[in-house]
Amino acid sequence: MIAIRWACGHQGSVSPTSDVTPRCPECGEHRVQSVKTRAPRFTGACSGPYAEMKALEAIPVSLADKGPLKLKQPED
Repeated sequence: MIAIRWACGHQGSVSPTSDVTPRCPECGEHRVQSVKTRAPRFTGACSGPYAEMKALEAIPVSLADKGPLKLKQPED
């Protein structure tokens, strides 16, 4: 659960998977003042304090109308 404090000052919690706009159960306020949750973790081609660098496998890329993307060697 994610702890929320609304602009009205009331506190509550919501599910991290909820797709409904959180509202204060006491007065109906929808503006959120602060949120307390764990820091996000990222994996892959990224950097930062919450990132875990990991080489990702290449995947084929297709453009909508041009077919498979073919890379060319850079010219000197």
